Amino acid sequence: MSYRVVVVEDEKPARDRIRRLLAGHPDFELVGEAADGRSAVKLLDEAKPDLCFLDVQIPEGDGFEVLRRASHRPHVVFTTAYDQYAIRAFEVHSVDYLLKPFGRERFAVALDRARQALASSGGTGGRVLELLEQIRTGLGSSPAEPAAASGPGRGGGLGNRLPARRGARIVLLDPAGVFWFEAEQTLVFARTAEGRFLVERTLGELEAAFGRSFFRSHRGYLVNIAHVAEILPADSGTFLLLMRDAAGSRVPLSRRRARQLRELLGW
Repeated sequence: MSYRVVVVEDEKPARDRIRRLLAGHPDFELVGEAADGRSAVKLLDEAKPDLCFLDVQIPEGDGFEVLRRASHRPHVVFTTAYDQYAIRAFEVHSVDYLLKPFGRERFAVALDRARQALASSGGTGGRVLELLEQIRTGLGSSPAEPAAASGPGRGGGLGNRLPARRGARIVLLDPAGVFWFEAEQTLVFARTAEGRFLVERTLGELEAAFGRSFFRSHRGYLVNIAHVAEILPADSGTFLLLMRDAAGSRVPLSRRRARQLRELLGW
């Protein structure tokens, strides 16, 4: 299946970079670009894309106004240099973002999430507008406080259920059903078959609690070994772990961690 994509960015180098990165993913077809709010609204309504890479700060109406004014509302990957408050709001509401400057690996992760969202629903609708209102309200506030440092005993004693958040919901995750944990900035998320959940633990704490079943493949990832399907060679002696989730996601495996995993699994 092919998905139609538009890019809304006011800076040409940024548009060019996204175009180059998209070229490596043939299931996403770039059908248009816009550099300001007015042309972005027209582009969304005429091209009717499945996915939009949307810069939050653009001339002639910001990214918020573009979504408010457009009749067609695609899934959105925000590109932003906003502070921690906005990042936290994006993530809790399960709308993806790319924090500038972003790399090829992070871009690929965003596309994996877009594939899952596009496969499961037709659009973001009111949920995006609700998110934008929350972000806009918070932009006048000071950035959110960093996550508190872990105290004694937080890493252990988690039992066989892990509290996690998705929007207003608090769910108790079964660690066996978690494909991997990932860290972004000060936030940690659990990826499951039901989606992405915010976890109020550090990767170090989770590794200490679930280390027998999970492996630290990278400084930002803790993977459930039972959900690893293949180990794929990548660049410069690194590897990718092909996961058993519906999207066939690929999680990075660093050179140093690859040596440890080789000793553990004997491959």
